[in-house]
This record gives sequence, structure tokens and C-alpha cells, in this order.
Amino acid sequence: MSVTPLLQLENLRQAVGGRASGTLFDSVSFTIAVGEHVAIVGQRGVGKTQLARAVALIQRPDGGRVLLDGQDVTRAWGGRLRSLRRTIQYVGGDARRSLSPNLALARILAEPLEVHRLGSAAERQALVAAAANGWQLNSFLLSQRANALSTALCRRVSLARALLLQPRLLVCDGIADRLEPAAVRPLLQQVAQTCRAANTAWLWTTTQRDLAHAFADRVLLLENGRLRPLE
Repeated sequence: MSVTPLLQLENLRQAVGGRASGTLFDSVSFTIAVGEHVAIVGQRGVGKTQLARAVALIQRPDGGRVLLDGQDVTRAWGGRLRSLRRTIQYVGGDARRSLSPNLALARILAEPLEVHRLGSAAERQALVAAAANGWQLNSFLLSQRANALSTALCRRVSLARALLLQPRLLVCDGIADRLEPAAVRPLLQQVAQTCRAANTAWLWTTTQRDLAHAFADRVLLLENGRLRPLE
């Protein structure tokens, strides 16, 4: 008996932007099962970010389809797209750009719950407190603004906020970038453990093959515009 994958990409194609001609990637197809952790490895500039953004429905590909539970969501918009934003959460490599610089962290964490109208005010407060505790964000940090924090702390806030919505798929692009080497593996370990506990699928990109093999169930290589398994 076949099982419909959580996510399925069919022949995705993305052209090079700007004045350059050609394609970043072409005929990219793969699936992600419920709860599966998949890493995409590639050098900088090969299109990993564009592919991750296409999966997260932030950037529409120039060709191909993105299917969620067998349903085509490539061109979703309006209310349907807003609903899908909760199902598929995206965390980019530049955490500072994704956080409102003048808001306190407690307010930043609560934002997605308010946007999606989840729970009462008291329930939201409890969820924020639990997420903060799980990601080692103490009460002092919760009162601080994002522009006063380190890159590593902003990264943790971005991940905590995304996972507060209990998405079915977490898409991360370059979350190991710009971090001190000693901070990388503990961060990836916490993401992996948190996703495992919630049975959340995790797709993430990296330039480092050793990290991919250490924290992913399956590793794919994006090279010369094509995607293939990396043993």
C-alpha cells in the first residue's frame, strides 16, 4: 500500500534572476515523508536558498509543482496561502532580518499565534513561556529587543517562533551560517530533537556535508542545477 508523501516536488525549475541568463536548477524532483529530516547540500550560490523558498511557498518557481498531501499548492494565494503558512514554516539564514528590531522578544514570539488566532491571551502567554523555556530564553531575554541580541540568540528566537505553530514541515535555509563553530551542532541537535518530538518534517540546507549526514535521515546534493542523493 503506497503512502502519500507529506511534500512532493515535481520538476521544479528556477531561472537565474537579473540580467544573467540560464537556470539555477532544473527538473528537481523529490519527496519528504511525514516526520522525515532531509538536508540539501551545495556550494554557495547554486540555488539552495531559492529551492528552500520555493518549498516554503515564499518564492514561486518558474516551472514545476509543489504538492502538499497530494494537493498542488504551487500557486496558492489569499486565505489558502495564509493557512499553508502555518503548515510550512520557514527560517532563513539571516535571523536579524526576519525579526522586528524594535519589539521585545516575548512580543515577537507571540506574533504568529495572534496572526493565526490561536488560543486565548492566557493560552498564548503559556505557549510563549513554554517555547522560551525550551529554547533557553530567560525572562530577561524576553524583555529585550531583537536588535540588542547576538546572531545566535536571534536564530534561536526565529526557530522557537516557527515551531510554536506546530508546523508539519519546517524549512531552514543556512541556519548554521554566521554562527560560532561551537554553537552549530548544539543548535542543530535541538532542532532535530524538537522536530522528532512533534513528528515535524525538517528540510534544511547547508554547505557542510558532515553536518548533513550527522543530523538528516537523507542527504541530497544540489550541483550543476541538478539534485541527486548523496551517500
